Amino acid sequence: MSKAIIGLTIALLLGTSAAAPAAQQPPTEIVVTGTGSLTMQPNIATVSAAISTTSASSTEAASENNAIYGRVVASLSSLKIARDDIALQSYRISYNPKPKVVPAPPNAEIYGYTVWRTFAVKVRAMNDAGSVVDALTHAGVTQIYNVAFGLADDKAARAKALTLAVEDARGKATALASASHLHLTGIKSISTEQGAFAPLAVRTMAAVSPVATQFDPSSVNVSVSVSIVYLAAP
Repeated sequence: MSKAIIGLTIALLLGTSAAAPAAQQPPTEIVVTGTGSLTMQPNIATVSAAISTTSASSTEAASENNAIYGRVVASLSSLKIARDDIALQSYRISYNPKPKVVPAPPNAEIYGYTVWRTFAVKVRAMNDAGSVVDALTHAGVTQIYNVAFGLADDKAARAKALTLAVEDARGKATALASASHLHLTGIKSISTEQGAFAPLAVRTMAAVSPVATQFDPSSVNVSVSVSIVYLAAP
């Protein structure tokens, strides 16, 4: 190959290399987490209760449990609690046989069949929560193990909290980008995590009292967190 051809080939290669655009740098990723939280007044109460009955016969234990529950429903109906607002949570029957020991050991357990029913009552007229507890107690429930105050519908509150969480995340990302001499160019991904819904909860054992039960509910908190991956460039 002549020197002239070799020189031309080198010149062409050098020209092609000079004309090629520089490789574009990938965008920088900025990962941030934002949180949004709202404090609101509750508008509904939920009373959770249990009925436990024990007998040597499973039929008798179940029948007694049903009778108490019937009185519960009647009492709640008089307080204008809708039947749809009384929901079964669990129902079980267990058997604890009496040990073959003569004489029976002191402080012996209760032997026989035990029927255990738990249920929850939604109290939409929130100020009636105390009256519902008293009605359940007088009807013969074994235990009132939780009274919680919350929101009947928290969708609007969660939507607002989500907006606040995104605004919080963007503020953090903007600050990070500015400090790094970058600017935000887009979003790569967004993921959300529902935060804790924290109603006031009052736990108490059922007890008959001539004094009416009253509750002073505090506010409830609705929180949402988001994780966003922003893209940034100089």
